[in-house]
Amino acid sequence: MGGPMFFNKFFKKNYKQLRETGDAHLAAGRFADARLSYQEALEAVTTATDPESERNYLASRISQSGNRLAEMNITEAEAAIRGGDVKKGQDHVSLALGLADDVTIREKAEMLLRQQPEEGVVKSHDHKRSGHHGSHGCSSCSSSHGGGGSDFTPDLPEHMQSEEQFQLLIHTLPGNLPKRYEALGEKFAKAYLLAHSDDLKSALALYKELLSLGENDILLCEIALLEYRLGIPGRCESLLLRALTLDDGNPLVHLSLAQLYIDTRRFSESVPVLAGMMEREILHDQAMLMLGDVYAMMGRADEAIETYTRGLQLPALKKVSAERLVQVLTAQNRTEEAAYLFKTYLKGCC
Repeated sequence: MGGPMFFNKFFKKNYKQLRETGDAHLAAGRFADARLSYQEALEAVTTATDPESERNYLASRISQSGNRLAEMNITEAEAAIRGGDVKKGQDHVSLALGLADDVTIREKAEMLLRQQPEEGVVKSHDHKRSGHHGSHGCSSCSSSHGGGGSDFTPDLPEHMQSEEQFQLLIHTLPGNLPKRYEALGEKFAKAYLLAHSDDLKSALALYKELLSLGENDILLCEIALLEYRLGIPGRCESLLLRALTLDDGNPLVHLSLAQLYIDTRRFSESVPVLAGMMEREILHDQAMLMLGDVYAMMGRADEAIETYTRGLQLPALKKVSAERLVQVLTAQNRTEEAAYLFKTYLKGCC
């Protein structure tokens, strides 16, 4: 919620939920959030049935997320360099080298560095790999159709100013949200950065100051999530519903409300929210995957299978939907179908 922060800290409970959260983020292209969720799941993996297998799974997903983030940083670097801001471009290349496991991506980043003046450039062999867990993922397995950055991207260079940090956090939010977040001004940006650095009370105080000047859906969403995270969740739902009355097209409010219902095990209430998102093309792919997950958690296997099967037709969801389908079909002892799906969609994948 509140953009990338929603899944990261507010509704995490245990290893299984953290892994599922990471899978949902990865499917939605929110790679920084996926990476964080998988890293947190890695810390809680001792509660899993087969910890070693799960560690391998998580390491591969961390690698995939890092590769996608690296690609995004390379794109930003190229744009900055074209615009004449070589130093900013070098910052993004350095971030990319700290994230990428994929050889092709690293070579592209290193080529960008070689094309720039030597002074002040961070060479790849000198750069500390951030959050690297030693496993190389199959880059073809991950989806990439836009995503959300967060403060949980790798450590930013010390000289990168707050404004640049804020821009890095918001620039991959869906739709027109980056411009809307930016338009809320300096105090909002400060609060947003405080919230992402875990100074929740200071962030909440600033958000409430801004809210006293006038309501808007983004502030209501941020306040709802900070209060939930601070252990005062009573108003979370009402604030999100109020936010929708102010702007019923805000994708992160819809997503947050659905996830709140899921986290509080109000599965039946999440269904119409997710179905409505799909109908209105609001984060359609992520909503579809979450809906399949909800049906699976409700024990409505046929509807879960139908939803995941539809996901097979979408390039961004093909592999993750196949993974879910294999799990559901295997649980129903439909092993031939599960084996066919694995061979068709997952064989050779990480």
